[in-house]
Amino acid sequence: AVVSTQSTGTQTNLSAMGGQQSSIPGGGSEGYHVLRVQDNSPGFSAGLEPFFDFIVAIGNTRLDQDNETFKDLLKANINKHMQMTIYSSKTQQLREISIVPSNVWGGQGLLGISIRFCSFEGATENVWHVLDVQSNSPAAVAGLHSDTDYIIGSDQVLNERDDFFTLVETSDGQPVKVYVYSSLTDGVRELSITPNSKWGGEGMLGCDIGYGYLHRIPTPEVAVETVGPVGSDGFADVSLDKKYTPMQTQAGATSGMANLNLASPPPSTTPLNARLR
Repeated sequence: AVVSTQSTGTQTNLSAMGGQQSSIPGGGSEGYHVLRVQDNSPGFSAGLEPFFDFIVAIGNTRLDQDNETFKDLLKANINKHMQMTIYSSKTQQLREISIVPSNVWGGQGLLGISIRFCSFEGATENVWHVLDVQSNSPAAVAGLHSDTDYIIGSDQVLNERDDFFTLVETSDGQPVKVYVYSSLTDGVRELSITPNSKWGGEGMLGCDIGYGYLHRIPTPEVAVETVGPVGSDGFADVSLDKKYTPMQTQAGATSGMANLNLASPPPSTTPLNARLR
């Protein structure tokens, strides 16, 4: 099987949306959102990261339209190294990778990835934080974990905060595929959850869902300096081996689904919790 090699290349920091649009070849904020990466696939070997990565260009071709261009380029470069430009919504950086499309690597697709064409503008905002999973509930049976799990997508488009709630309410007794990010493993997994209004507890999932600024995916760990006492030579010892992870407050009022007001958005600093019990 052909296995690709990873080349991170030069990373460009994009601190503002204007920088994102001007730094991406051809401009714009659209690309192919990587939702899933199969183990040992060309996409896996190239270092593609589910949920956070967007494929925005192949070589000099900007992928800003949902058409056959992406597929055609893959088919024309089977077993050949291709240069891809990737935007990461986690680091807000562009990077170049080398990837080899293959039809003999042992899995599905030429790259072994699941993608969806969309805009990466505000990509990290539409996240549903899983809270207070009840025992034997549909959420527990599906494998959702309180506090550390974040629902980031589905096989249906989730572009607005109430899209997930609507999906649950209209899927009573029907399995729903969701993509879940874990802050414990820093990975994305695919789950099937079946909302059930008659499972024996409150609501259809048996968990609380937090949405809003205070319920977004935590910031990645960053290194911080630990300064020791000043020695006789006037210099202090500095340690760089410890990590500091900013904590996000999970406080916020929890309201029942029947009383949830979706008519107007809350302030950006106010979380919106919805009880799906």
